[in-house]
Amino acid sequence: MNADVGIILPQYGHEYGTIRDVAHDAEEHGFDGLWLEDHFQSWIGDIEQDTYEPWTTLAALAEATDDIRLGTLVDCQAYRHPSLLAKMAATVDRVSDGRLDLGLGAGWYRDEFERFGYEFREPPAARIERLRETVEVLHGLWTNERFSHHGEQFDLEEAFCRPEPVQEPHPPIWIGGAGEQFTLRYTAELADGWNYGTLDPDGFAEKLAVLREHCENEERYEDITKSAELFAFVADSREDAEAKRERFADRHLNSKPSEPREFFLAGYLETALVGTPDEVRTELERYEDVGIETFMLSVPDAPEDDSLELLADVMD
Repeated sequence: MNADVGIILPQYGHEYGTIRDVAHDAEEHGFDGLWLEDHFQSWIGDIEQDTYEPWTTLAALAEATDDIRLGTLVDCQAYRHPSLLAKMAATVDRVSDGRLDLGLGAGWYRDEFERFGYEFREPPAARIERLRETVEVLHGLWTNERFSHHGEQFDLEEAFCRPEPVQEPHPPIWIGGAGEQFTLRYTAELADGWNYGTLDPDGFAEKLAVLREHCENEERYEDITKSAELFAFVADSREDAEAKRERFADRHLNSKPSEPREFFLAGYLETALVGTPDEVRTELERYEDVGIETFMLSVPDAPEDDSLELLADVMD
């Protein structure tokens, strides 16, 4: 395999020590990145289970790890003003000595927005437009001594971000989402990477074709790292791997999904990687063949068994 492979950390229902231990294991086994989601409540199973905030956790992991990259998958644009986000990201990039990847999305979890007092803007284009302007502000603060911005969403006057990030010209910004009219267009115009999940290889091929159309030229398309977020259930036999997926579904998914987070999880389980390391490698190569260059794998059994060790074999 030529693609990078990162691990989405076990953020829901676990203590920080478990998150840190999985991060250590992932780095020891040679994975390329560690990723945390941005939620106030879990979108998997019990919404009230412990849910760690990504930025404070990433700052701790920056000290707890040495070389592996650290990222958000993805940060919700509505939860932090872009000036604050620029400062937080620059700080984590400094603490980690330049290992940050900033994933950013428009937000989808309406129940979470409303429960915790954030405006869930409709139609989706209203949230996506705020996302676009957020990226513009991040770029401006990170690449200018002083930066002024007067837009539809935000106003800044002679603002600055010091210390600036380590990475030049700035930490990579990944946009998450697959809307063809706006999200993929803004990705083509502004982003360093793109991420999505719940699609099979053919589905990713269709979205990448749209992304290519939005890019001004082939060079710009090649500059954008294309990534897939996938669940992974791996074991020494196909039967054991299937049993892992079934146990996870029994714990967290109703037989008839009735709300957005359940439909979302059902999509991830439908496209999950399931099998032995060789079978998982074969599936990942199908995604590579259509243009995926980075994988972010959610591995529900990583805290309890040898899943990470088995997945490490996939990268050999």
